[in-house]
Amino acid sequence: MKIHVYDRDGEKHTVEGAVGDLLMTPLRAADLVDGTCGGSCSCATCHVYMDEKTFAQLPEQNEEESEVIEFMEKVEATSRLACQVKLTEALDGMTVTVAQEEGF
Repeated sequence: MKIHVYDRDGEKHTVEGAVGDLLMTPLRAADLVDGTCGGSCSCATCHVYMDEKTFAQLPEQNEEESEVIEFMEKVEATSRLACQVKLTEALDGMTVTVAQEEGF
């Protein structure tokens, strides 16, 4: 499946992901996010802004993800942690923007 990604400099990339993977996996493989904690929902280095259509298709954030995002400064209405978004066929062709680093 294709994922369109705008990096922190605004450059557009297209990466390939596999259904069932976490969004963080192809983004890390393309060196677009750090994912420092390895997907344990604790570092926020995989923070992305989802396009509105995709955001509406996602399950709500779990409590752990909500708590991490709550303490971030550069949050938008469609903020998610890529380590918490499981890729499905319905998400093929989605667009995400990598959030600017928080500096922690």
